[in-house]
Amino acid sequence: MSAATAKDRVTDLIVSAFKSGVEVLKSIPLLMWLLPLVLSVAIWTISKSPIGWMTEKPVQEIAAPVVIGLTAGLVLAVHKWSKTRFSLLLACFVWSLFLRELHFWGTNNGFYIALVVLIIWGWMSRAEIDHFLKQRSIRYFLSGAFLIYLLSKIVDRGYLAFLPDFSVWRHNLEETLETCGHVMVFCLVVMTLRIATMPKKQKRR
Repeated sequence: MSAATAKDRVTDLIVSAFKSGVEVLKSIPLLMWLLPLVLSVAIWTISKSPIGWMTEKPVQEIAAPVVIGLTAGLVLAVHKWSKTRFSLLLACFVWSLFLRELHFWGTNNGFYIALVVLIIWGWMSRAEIDHFLKQRSIRYFLSGAFLIYLLSKIVDRGYLAFLPDFSVWRHNLEETLETCGHVMVFCLVVMTLRIATMPKKQKRR
């Protein structure tokens, strides 16, 4: 392969990946873009109510591992039953989240490395997972989870420090959002099982 041919191939791959990324962003329902903001308002409102203890960091540090732990167990069963590329990717994603939640050494940075690898793997396997991604429920829960996690990380990094009383509600909001993200992933795993058990005619819709 000549240098010019190799350069053209790399360029085509980059352009294709960029177009795929744009298509992914376009496919995210408007509701999912708004969901993290709606949840944030709901969490703040609940924190001011008599049941505000539910949003406190110590409570969420127990709830989050329990939710993602249950999801990690369920996703193994789902993949063992369905044996699809999508369920394999999802299992790897859930377990990287679970290990990160346990705060083992290296799991925080390891999660981001795993995420990049999974995105590349998913893009290379897009033909095999396309019928899952075409399902509205999968798009809703997958995009919702990622956007909620993104906002929780933005809060955690202090990028919203300009907001009033940020230091007061920062940790509670970040931890509760993360638990909400785990719940979305749990729903994603359940919907993956449902779609995997659908008759072929229904999958094509």
